[in-house]
Order: sequence, then structure tokens, then C-alpha cells
Amino acid sequence: MTNKQSFQFIVTRPANRANRLVDCLRQLSNPTVQLQIESCPLIQIADYSEDFTADLSNFDGVVFISGNAVDQASKQLSETEWKKLLSNRLYAIGQQTAAILQKDVKQLASEQSAAEHKVHFPEQMNSEGFLAMPELTELNGQNWLIVKGLGGREKLKLGLQAAGAKVDELPVYQRKLPDLTAQKQVISLSRNNPYWLVTSLQALNNLWRILEKKPNGCRIIVCSDRIAQQGQKLGFNIEAQAQDASDQQLTRCVENMLAKAEQNH
Repeated sequence: MTNKQSFQFIVTRPANRANRLVDCLRQLSNPTVQLQIESCPLIQIADYSEDFTADLSNFDGVVFISGNAVDQASKQLSETEWKKLLSNRLYAIGQQTAAILQKDVKQLASEQSAAEHKVHFPEQMNSEGFLAMPELTELNGQNWLIVKGLGGREKLKLGLQAAGAKVDELPVYQRKLPDLTAQKQVISLSRNNPYWLVTSLQALNNLWRILEKKPNGCRIIVCSDRIAQQGQKLGFNIEAQAQDASDQQLTRCVENMLAKAEQNH
């Protein structure tokens, strides 16, 4: 009888975004593969707000960069302000963010207008894919808003400006290192040399810092060329790369890894 192969995967999404991916990965277990799936957030999402005086109903396009951007904006803005924001043409960087936002649109509008007010997202779910969307090639004179965390997404802003748009930013949260308890969990888990699913540069940099800037061949699964390049530069081993950061593509990536491991066993 063939011994089971054993693999440990660590989902590093913020705590409020990890459960669905953890569940998807656990379903990959089979009679020949034993999986241990852990959730260990590498980013803590904290509130952030600043004065914003622009008319929230006066944008040609509003881009939400993450589910956290949707959650935090809806929490911080008044009901009137939130309705104004959702009255614009809405975009999301990824399909999952679009789905979260679409739920809010349906709650605030009739089914008919909600169907018309679809949240748009690119096929390639990152800033590069978003900027390559056909409808974004000519934005001369348009006003756009990016709803985001504090810092980052400079490429997105510059790309919209290069296409002729005036761009405002609405930061609604900030990313921090996880608390000391979570950092101790990272160090403890790293002793088993698991596979870490890393879906942002901030998460990668936080992992590097928690490991005292000595990854020592720590194995990571990434979702973009940018994260892969930075990971190699910092000394991580890039074991696989998903097409994007969606739960579906990350699960498919892990599934392909397991299939190859079974063939070679």
C-alpha cells in the first residue's frame, strides 16, 4: 500500500478574507494525499480615514482595489455618501471584489437598476489587466476615484493619469504587521517548512520581516510576476505561480502542484 504524501499549506490572507480559500484547499484532500491547511494572516487590516471633499457622485469611474476597500468604505461613509459613491460606474480589480461590491449595489437599488449597474472587472485580475481594458484607453478629461488602502497602487493611478484622467484616491484602511501572537505563529509554522500562499507584496515583505530577513529557502506560492520577482530578490523559493489572486486560481495552482507530486511519487 502506497504511503500518503503529506503537504502543509498556509493561507496568509487577512483573517476576514481567508475562510473561503481555506475551505477550497481542504477539499483537495484525497486517499493518496494528506493536506494540512492553516490560516495565518500576514497583514492586519486597521481603520484609516481622512477628510475627502470631492463630490462622491461625480466620477466617471470608481475602482475598488480589494474586498477590504469595499468593507471599510461602506463602514466609514454615511449611508448617503455610500449611495452616492455606488451611483458611479463601478470597477473592481478582481472578480471576488466585484462580487462583494455587487451585493452592496443590489441592497441599495432595485433589481432592475442593479442589473444595469454591473461592477466591471478585468480578465487579468491585477493593475496591468485593469489598465488594459478596452474602455480605458481614452479617458481624457474624465474624473476617476481609487478606493484603496493607505499607500500602494501607484501603477494604477499613473496608468489612469497617462490615459488622460484626473485621479483622486480615497484611502479607507491601512495594512499593518500582524500582532505578536500571529507573528509567533508564523515563526512556529515556518519550522515545518510549509508552502505559504502569498498574494500581495505587503504580505511578502511582512513575512520577510517576521523571519528576521532570513527566509532560508522558505517556500512560497505567488500570484503575480511582481511578487515572484520580489520574492526571489528577498531569498524565498518560488514553488508555483497562480494566474491571479482569486480563490479559484490559487486552488487550481495547488491542485496542479499536488498532481505533479503524485506523478513523481
